[in-house]
Amino acid sequence: MDAGNHHSESSGTAVRPSIVVTFQSALILVLSVSLSPGQVEAADLDAGQEIYAAQCAVCHGASGRPDPDSPVVKGLGVMPADFSDPLFNSREPAADWQMVIKHGGHALGLAEQMPAQGEVLSDADIANVAAYIKSLVDTVAYPPGEMNLFLPTRTKKAFPEDEVVYQGRFTDQDGDNAQKYVLEFEKRVGKAGQAIVELVYESEGDVSELAEAEIGYKQAISFSQQHILSAAAVWTIPVEAEGDGELQTYLAYGRVLSDAWILQSSLRLKFPFEGASDGEAELAGIVHWVHTPWPRRIFPALEVTATNPFRSRNGDLEWTVLPQVRLGLTRGGHVAMNLGVEVPLSDQNWDTRYYVTLLWDFADGSFFQGW
Repeated sequence: MDAGNHHSESSGTAVRPSIVVTFQSALILVLSVSLSPGQVEAADLDAGQEIYAAQCAVCHGASGRPDPDSPVVKGLGVMPADFSDPLFNSREPAADWQMVIKHGGHALGLAEQMPAQGEVLSDADIANVAAYIKSLVDTVAYPPGEMNLFLPTRTKKAFPEDEVVYQGRFTDQDGDNAQKYVLEFEKRVGKAGQAIVELVYESEGDVSELAEAEIGYKQAISFSQQHILSAAAVWTIPVEAEGDGELQTYLAYGRVLSDAWILQSSLRLKFPFEGASDGEAELAGIVHWVHTPWPRRIFPALEVTATNPFRSRNGDLEWTVLPQVRLGLTRGGHVAMNLGVEVPLSDQNWDTRYYVTLLWDFADGSFFQGW
C-alpha cells in the first residue's frame, strides 16, 4: 500500500552519498539473515503413504486427485481438495493441513465432512501424512504457503497471492485533517507472480477526489520454507489528482525467525515522471508475534519506517513507528482486519495516523465462509 508519505521540500542538491549508504546498509542488514532453511526433523514419507492410503485416498484419490464420479465423493456433497494441483498444494502451509487432519475441517472453517483424526492418529502420524500429501506433486517452482505471512500496514508483502484489501487512513494534522482510502486487488499470475490493481481516494478539507490508480506486477525471485524475496514495479496513474504520476519499484522480504516470530521488510523507491530525482526512498520493517497457530486470534506487531528524498539535506529523514494488531475474523483466517496507529519520530507535518485494513484472501474461500 502507498502510505501517502510526506514529501520533504527539495534543496536542489545532489543525492548525498551518506543517505544511499544508510539505505543500502539497512537493506543488507535485513537480508543478511541466512536464506537457508532451518533444520527440520525429516518426515517418514513411507509411513505417511500408508496412512494416506488407509485414511485419505477413499475421498481424495490415490494420486491426490478426487474422482468426481466416485460414489463416496458424490455422497459427500462437496468436492474434496485436489492435492495434485501444484498451486493449491504449494500455497497451503503444511501446519494448516496438520490442524485440519487433527481437528477436522470445521475447526478452520472448511467442510464439516472432513473428520477429525486426532484421536486416531498421533501427532507424528499427522506430520508424516501431511508431508506425504505435500510430496504428491512437484512444487519446487512455487513459493510455499509457509511464506504467506501476515499483511503489514506499510511494509510491502513478498508473497504473491489472490487477495482483496481495503485500507482506510485518517491523518491528524495541522489545518484540515486528511483521509485516504485504498482498494487493492491482487491476482496470482503463473507460478510465482502477482498482478496488482489499486484505486486511491483522498479527502482533505473541501477537496475529495479519486486521486490515482495503480497497476503493477510482483515476482517472487527467491524462496524456501524459511524465507521469501520478491521484486515489484508499480505504475501510478493520476485520475483527478495533479501531476504525471510515478514509477514505484520495491524489494520485499519475509522470514520465519522462530515458531513465534516473523519478520518482513521492504525497500521502495519512488520516481515521479515529472522528475525522477525528486523521488524518495522508503525502508520499512515489521515483526509479528505469532503466539498461536489458530488464525482467529489477535496478533500484535511493531512496524518502523524510514523515508528520505533522493535530493536530501539534513533533517529530511523521516522516521515513524506503527504498533498494530491483526485480528483474524474467520476460523481459517482468510478474512482479517488490521488496526494500527502511526506516530512520527521526526519533524513531520502531521501528528498521528490511524489505519484500518480489511483483507480477504479469496483463494481460501468466500468472504462469508467460516465465521
